[in-house]
Parts: sequence; structure tokens; C-alpha cells
Amino acid sequence: RKPLYITCVGFDLDQAINLYLKASALSHSANLHGNLANLYFKKEQFGHSILHFRKALLLNPRDTELVANLNFAYEMANLSPPLQNFTKTYFSVNFLSFWIIICVIVFWAGLLILFYLLFFKTSRKPFLYFTTGWILVFSMCFFATNLCLKQKSELGREVISHLPSIENNHSKTIPLRRFAGESNSVNTNILPGESLIIQLGNNGTNKSHQIANGNTWYLARSTNGKKKGWIREDEFGWIIDPNS
Repeated sequence: RKPLYITCVGFDLDQAINLYLKASALSHSANLHGNLANLYFKKEQFGHSILHFRKALLLNPRDTELVANLNFAYEMANLSPPLQNFTKTYFSVNFLSFWIIICVIVFWAGLLILFYLLFFKTSRKPFLYFTTGWILVFSMCFFATNLCLKQKSELGREVISHLPSIENNHSKTIPLRRFAGESNSVNTNILPGESLIIQLGNNGTNKSHQIANGNTWYLARSTNGKKKGWIREDEFGWIIDPNS
């Protein structure tokens, strides 16, 4: 395999990570997050590494080297890379603008043709055939747009689990608890690097709870919906910062 490389000559890993984290608070770039991911990989903090590779690919999705490095990080974290099925490929956030444009074109083109058919008093059968086809095609485009919007919503709530910075043992698991708080029983465990979706509350915002010691907990589920529980805010990182 092509080895991951470190670009911060003259600094130890922790110093380099701190410098990049300070820089990422000011601006974002695929190169910046890719370098952070490489540094965390070197420290065997694979949850953090996967998080920043995902951030980098969000900014530069066509970088094949980032994709290869991300897959390698998943392998080292004993995780399988997320499956890129047909839905996630062609109805992803990257295709949202495309489907919106197609919807607009289909709607207005169909409407103009309908006016034309009505104006020239076309026979009833062609008019009904066209209307049925137009509604069907527009409905499919509208459905595709909604799929993209759903994935956009989930991407905005997707997080990557990782061990708190003070812990370096990448073999540890992260508990998802039945209720918010350290003392509550564990519902299930996940590995650092797993993707989670933060659940929404009744008011449409991320479901969270702050306990007496000041820690904030979030209710999350795995992307396949099989695992669910409360996770502490320092045990995951947002792919897209909700405050940005």
C-alpha cells in the first residue's frame, strides 16, 4: 500500500495536530483535513483519522488518494467502508442541484406543451397520454429531489465516533447508553470510526441533554438503524459543524 505521509517536519505529532486544529477553526480545505487525518492515523487514533478524511472528501470528493487513505483507515479500525449503492451515488447531496434543475425543466416544458396542445385543440387521446406521462416523469424527478434532500439532512447530522483525546487506545469501544449520563446502563457498543446519525427531537432540532456536570449528550443511531443510544459530545465529531 502507498504509505500515509506526514507534512509537518520539525514538530512532534501532538504539536502538529494542535496547529492544524487551530487552522481548521479559521478555514477549511481538503488538504488541511487530509493532513490532520494523516497525523491522527500516525497516532493510531483511527476515529479522528476517519473523521478528517470524511471532511476532506466532502470538500474534494474526486480525490482518489483521499478515498484510498480513508479505506485504509477503515481497515485499520476494523470497520468496513460504507457501501456506495445506487441510491447513495445518484441521489446524493452532490446531485441535488442536478435533480432540482431537471424538476424545473420537466415542469415548465410540460406546462408549455400542455398549453400548446390545448391551444391547437389536439384530440383527447394524445392529450391524456402526454399529461399522464408528464405527471409520471415529474413525480419521479420530485421523488429523486426528496431523496437528495433526505441525504443532505442526514449528512448534516452525521457524526464519526472517536475516543476522547486523552485516550489513545484505539482498541477500546464507545458505549451508547440507554439514557444520558455516565451512570446509565450501556445499550450497545461501537468502535471508533463508526458513523452515527444524531436523532431529531419533537421540535426538529438535534436531540440532546445537558446533565449536572455540564456534559452534553446526544441521542444517536447507526446508519443502518441497528444501534441506538446516548453518546457524550466529546466521543464524536461532526462531519459538518452545525455551528458553521
